[in-house]
Amino acid sequence: MNKLEKETSPYLLEHKKNPVDWYAWNSNSLKKAKKEGKPILLSIGYSACHWCHVMARESFENKEIATLMNKYFINIKVDREERPDLDAIYQNALQVFGEQGGWPLTMFLTPNLEPFWGGTYFPPKEKFGRPAFPTVLKTINNVFNNEKNKIQKSINLIKKGITESTSNISGAINKNLFDQVSLSLINLIDKTNGGIKGAPKFPNVPIFENILRFSIEKDKHSKNNLMINSGIYQTLEKMCNGGIYDHVGGGFSRYSTDEKWLVPHFEKMLYDNAQLIELLIYGYQIFREPTFKNRIFETINWVLREMKTKDGGLASAIDADSEGEEGKYYVWEKKEIDTILGNSSELFCKTYNIKKEGNWESKNILHLENKRNIKEIETDKKLLNILFEIRKKRIPPNLDDKILVDSNTLMINALTNAGWVFNQKKWINEAENIYSFLEKNLFKNCELYHCWKNFKVKTFATLDDFANLLRSSITLFEKTGKKKYLNNSINFSKKILNDFKDKKNGSFYINSNKTTDIFTKLKSIYDNATPSGISILIQSLSKLFYLTGNENFYNEAESALESVHGNIEKNFFSSASLLNSYDILNNGILIIFIRSEKNDFLLNKIKKICLPNMIYQEITDLKELDKTHPAFGKKIKEDKNTIFICKNQSCSLPITTFDEFAKIINNKNG
Repeated sequence: MNKLEKETSPYLLEHKKNPVDWYAWNSNSLKKAKKEGKPILLSIGYSACHWCHVMARESFENKEIATLMNKYFINIKVDREERPDLDAIYQNALQVFGEQGGWPLTMFLTPNLEPFWGGTYFPPKEKFGRPAFPTVLKTINNVFNNEKNKIQKSINLIKKGITESTSNISGAINKNLFDQVSLSLINLIDKTNGGIKGAPKFPNVPIFENILRFSIEKDKHSKNNLMINSGIYQTLEKMCNGGIYDHVGGGFSRYSTDEKWLVPHFEKMLYDNAQLIELLIYGYQIFREPTFKNRIFETINWVLREMKTKDGGLASAIDADSEGEEGKYYVWEKKEIDTILGNSSELFCKTYNIKKEGNWESKNILHLENKRNIKEIETDKKLLNILFEIRKKRIPPNLDDKILVDSNTLMINALTNAGWVFNQKKWINEAENIYSFLEKNLFKNCELYHCWKNFKVKTFATLDDFANLLRSSITLFEKTGKKKYLNNSINFSKKILNDFKDKKNGSFYINSNKTTDIFTKLKSIYDNATPSGISILIQSLSKLFYLTGNENFYNEAESALESVHGNIEKNFFSSASLLNSYDILNNGILIIFIRSEKNDFLLNKIKKICLPNMIYQEITDLKELDKTHPAFGKKIKEDKNTIFICKNQSCSLPITTFDEFAKIINNKNG
């Protein structure tokens, strides 16, 4: 048993019986490396990662390889979901060498935590064009002890590269840049299969949202029907019908290994599904495609059924592997389905492309070639539910049940927005309950922490944690009208501006000053699997400006955008969320609904429209508003439910019919 046995992370606990003398990342293990003068072998992964399991079986459970690791290194294992900041730093270091990042991440550090070489997966014997792990270990040990100058040159190169790649370049973002990037992103879309051209295919939600926003605007001024021609419909349809979606149990896998969305890496991440729910809301509002609505409902049901822990938070991920095999829990043999479904099997197998010889490694991944209508969806559900009940008897993949603030708040946002659009009050209640869990358990001594497991908090919150908590607070205020969420939002914004902002040079660090066990501080710029922290912050500050009329929020959002202008031009592919936030800041539309009647006819019609830049506020008394609010002093019309549409701090006349609303919103949003 190594030093991981008392950890709470499911990923770290998976390695507690390795012959490798693993340490967790903490002050004691870092002091040990300094005291002994040994290099650190840092291995970063996560519990749902398939290749992490492969390297564990091949190398970390191998006694001969473990002997080399224990002899030459202080071996430290890190769960990337517990320490996303460490992962970001060392992924950046690896990319300086021109290597593509990924997991497992294998980095070699000096005792001062400085990276000097690394890679991702290494096999026990040379294959896939990768050197054998034992050879790597011996070589690194020799270089570290006998070629100090070489080590120092490598460190200097990495430090310089990290500084240059993550430094903020200021300037002004304008509409031309927004349009140029959106057109460039559209050119990357596979118009046949959807998603970014080629394989593998990831659900790049910020990019798809950017194209959607751009298409909505352009289609108002032309007859090109860009929304269809951009490939966004194909993207949503292919994801919803492909094997990346779990047709039996609901929820999307991390990504597809092929260009047709058929074969997933089977892990399911909370953060992916949260983003996809929100994107599919937009997709359903635009295209009225019943499959999109169905996927929203099914995915939310999956989240609340399988991801909600007994303590009240949401787990971070479900493993790709079960019983030592990737995807075993999810795939089927045709004879198995024939036995289960009987006379219904033939048509079902034809519909979901189930073959005797299989469609993946002699087994079958359920997927659709053609979309289904409402009646067909209902028929399918009955048969899929039968398979679901049978599948529950299998040994399931492991659940990583640690609670992460950033992932939970992404899902709070999705549940709240979906609950509002589809009038599912129970989803909003679930969102509020999860939010309460975070408030009660992730704040200790007035500090927010990133991770919770077994009543223990770990690691100070990152910018992503605070920014997403801020955004979810605003969304809950918008959709419930409860003032406490607005008050929380204002307080969180002050905390972020105080603890994460680079007050000298502008922009925002990933870490606050309270995190001291890092060799360098990175600034938040680009999207990864989730939108960048700075983009979520800009979006939230923009909404606070519209909701309160306080220009300080606008100024802070504008300043943050200006600090990263040049970075967008340098890497537009990873900057989509920044541009989406720019769109909200400059084209935000505040819709104020003053309730005077119980009838929600007008509001329900509004919910069917895709308004990505909408900020919503429902009140019963206009006197509640501050004097700085743009709707202060307005009056309702004829004792009816009344709407005001506000933009650029000026509001429309009172609106009581949908036709009036549609006419003004099209003009305001154009």
